[in-house]
Amino acid sequence: MKVENKLIKEIMLFQEYASTIQYGEKETFAGINLAEVHCINAIGNLEQANVTKIAAKMRMTRGAISKINKKLLQRDLIESYQLPNNQKEIYYKLTAAGCKLYDVHAKCHMQSKQKKIAIIKTYTLEEQNVILKFLSDMNALFENKKGTENKKTVKKCKVAT
Repeated sequence: MKVENKLIKEIMLFQEYASTIQYGEKETFAGINLAEVHCINAIGNLEQANVTKIAAKMRMTRGAISKINKKLLQRDLIESYQLPNNQKEIYYKLTAAGCKLYDVHAKCHMQSKQKKIAIIKTYTLEEQNVILKFLSDMNALFENKKGTENKKTVKKCKVAT
């Protein structure tokens, strides 16, 4: 197998792992999806978090954030409030339960980061720079910064008759 195919296989496997929540405290995150956890994280990190600020931070639409916030409000993980001088805008803050999730999520990220740093340290600085360039190029591809993609033909699925 060519090295480029092995790399693609490893990237695909990495994406599969990254798309699942693998938290140590599963009961804390029961019934909460990743977008909801990251919305809680955004609210916890933002000053006067409103839908527009949360959407910008999470790179999601305001409509998607509104739906997530509705669920979080129903679960009593966040609460809404308005400023006395601005009754039009709705802001969000974490409840005690939301703060607990925020803290556990931060702890999980810290543990994950430490594990990744341990792996990164096994590579030389030169190897780390090559990996960094590769990952930056891959991220640029996802963010449409590269512009043109290779337009190979894709096999089409044959419908059984």
